[in-house]
Amino acid sequence: MGGLPLSRIRILDFSLVWAGPFAVMMLGDLGAEIIRVESRRHHITNTRGFVPWPPDKEFVSRLGHMAGGYVDKDPAGNPWNRHALFNSLGRNRRSVVAEIGTEEGHRTVEELVKICDVFIENNSMGMMARHGLDYESVRKINPSIIYVTMPLYGLTGPYHTHVGFGSQGEATAAYLHLRGYEGEGPETNHGSNHMDASSGIAAAYATLMGIYQRDRTGKGQFIEVSQTEHMTHQVGSALMDAAMNGRDRMPIGNKDEHRAPQGVYRCRGEDRWIAISVGSDKEWAGLCTAMGRPKLAQDPEYMSNLARHLRHDEIDVAISAWTESREDRETMELLQSHGVPSGMLSDDGDPYIDPHLTERGFYREMEQAACGRHRYPGHVFQFVGKELQFKLPPPLLGEHNDWVYGDLLALSETEIERQKGLELIGEGYLPDVT
Repeated sequence: MGGLPLSRIRILDFSLVWAGPFAVMMLGDLGAEIIRVESRRHHITNTRGFVPWPPDKEFVSRLGHMAGGYVDKDPAGNPWNRHALFNSLGRNRRSVVAEIGTEEGHRTVEELVKICDVFIENNSMGMMARHGLDYESVRKINPSIIYVTMPLYGLTGPYHTHVGFGSQGEATAAYLHLRGYEGEGPETNHGSNHMDASSGIAAAYATLMGIYQRDRTGKGQFIEVSQTEHMTHQVGSALMDAAMNGRDRMPIGNKDEHRAPQGVYRCRGEDRWIAISVGSDKEWAGLCTAMGRPKLAQDPEYMSNLARHLRHDEIDVAISAWTESREDRETMELLQSHGVPSGMLSDDGDPYIDPHLTERGFYREMEQAACGRHRYPGHVFQFVGKELQFKLPPPLLGEHNDWVYGDLLALSETEIERQKGLELIGEGYLPDVT
């Protein structure tokens, strides 16, 4: 069967929050060895949780999955090891503490650069350069390195020094505006952070191409993944419409420009919904039959998508009146049996009991010292004949210091103990973390 595609590749990981860690996760699944460099003195917001100290448990219980995603809603004494955002993406990597703002920490990173194939980071603009870890500096240490950076707005241009998260890039790329609701301004939209996962996939792909190019030429590569430019491609048709026709596309909510009716409709229960999309007279007839109103399909006022578009609000009222007393999954299956595109809207817990994902074995169990044993989302893709890597659980902060400093870099025990005494090596955040 042979090894995994990236089993000979070692990656130095300076990623944070979601986009970078998602890219690294996929590369680790393909067999790459990941060394994640972290700091005990500086906490990165949104990466190992939102704060580096234990927040109040009662307060956490009222937060959403991004800020309050701790095991059993309990941050316990080491919340940085128990947070959902980090742990959902953190498998197949080792964590080492190296304070890059110190002489010892910087020297550690330089030694790691010498033995790594890929350097990947998505920090704010200028951060790596301030610590002497920009591409030009790293290339001098390892000319064959593949250096992947993921700036929000790119490395040049008027915005290149701006900092922000995925939601800011989505707004710049018009995605935030286009997915709004009809008649409402973009201020009513909540950031989706769709760009993070999307950019992570793009960065993983670019990294693979960098490895392929180096294998062919022997030369390293500097790869820039501008997250906003990547996002802009996903609203390309709207941009072309504006450029070629002078027409600004307005938000239409859950409706569609060509299909009608299309929307999200409330079902029985707390916050249960179903999405329905009709794109032909045949599908319209299926919807009418499922609703117990087959004669409506023969009414000329509703024949064709254009006619239904003109009466969309009226139709939405009728559909909502039908769905609101029905169970979401049952309604989905009924509509699908009549050839109508439809799907229940899962909440955060639904995928874990979804019969399709369960039968496919999507979820994999892992044991992590701070969290216990839980099921984690599986691989983004599958390789026929090869089982992708699900080897290491999300690491505790600094969990693999001994392996990196002792086994990999072969520092003397005296030097390791000296750095431990200076609190340059250790596990967990320091009390005065910033």
